[in-house]
Amino acid sequence: MRYLILGLGFLSTHIAEYISKYGEVTVTYRSLERVKEVYYKLLREKGVNFVKLDPLNNLDLLKRIIESNDVIINTIGKFGNVDVETAHVEIPKKVAENVQNQVLIHVSSAAATGLTGEVKEEDEHCKNVSPKTPYEISKCEGEKAVMKIAKEKGFPLAIIRPTFIYGKYGAHVHFVLMYWLSKFGIVPSMGISLSTISANRIAEIVRVLAEAKPRGVYMYAHECELVNFDRFFEIMAEALGRKKVIKLPMNKNILPPDFKCTLKYSGTRYDCTRITEYIGKVSFDEKEVSQNALFMDYLRRSGLLLAT
Repeated sequence: MRYLILGLGFLSTHIAEYISKYGEVTVTYRSLERVKEVYYKLLREKGVNFVKLDPLNNLDLLKRIIESNDVIINTIGKFGNVDVETAHVEIPKKVAENVQNQVLIHVSSAAATGLTGEVKEEDEHCKNVSPKTPYEISKCEGEKAVMKIAKEKGFPLAIIRPTFIYGKYGAHVHFVLMYWLSKFGIVPSMGISLSTISANRIAEIVRVLAEAKPRGVYMYAHECELVNFDRFFEIMAEALGRKKVIKLPMNKNILPPDFKCTLKYSGTRYDCTRITEYIGKVSFDEKEVSQNALFMDYLRRSGLLLAT
């Protein structure tokens, strides 16, 4: 099977590494700045192919590479609430318009519905939801666009809504903050409990969905229990050799601005039924957090620890 992954980043690196064991993988990228060059070299060693692509400015190339693959996985996304329409609506729409009989797997976000508390998938897609921020609204609109096109054209579609994603290759600004505080043995206590999902588990979901070829499926991707945010710092500190840590009550304002939108989802639980139907019950993977700390330590020693 031939897989096309749109977008080179933390999540797509995990997906590409995993599914390269099962088929031919091509990843698109716009630039190879900073840590993306590390991702590129790592995946090249796994036999992954690359195509430089700006999806909205090279439509002929986009069409050709979609036509030459069996499964299209869109991981393109942007943190924050500024200029998100292009990444979350315009690009997914253009991708879907060029899909014929391929399986399209669209990676969205649990924030697409804006729902908090006890949450399960809505009976009718994107109905009775309450996205409020530009990020949430754009994610929901992107989902609606690809769902509409998939129904009109009749191709298989699965929409994945991950909660807080973590994994070995994480290098976003919030992971870098975790790294530096953990390196100095500081564990901030902020009273945050999040629904999480390992990037490796998302890769497993992608492969299962690619084989299943569902039509119009949408699901939250998460582990079935909440994780205290403090735990990330504790695990990283241990991985970095800190024998003692200092637990300090800290104001949530120290968190990066783009991450603060996640705080509204503290304590939110997502129904496990749909995800367990595909890959069984999943749990928090402490090893991935440890490996992430060591990966960022490698980036620091290489002069590459700059947040993406």
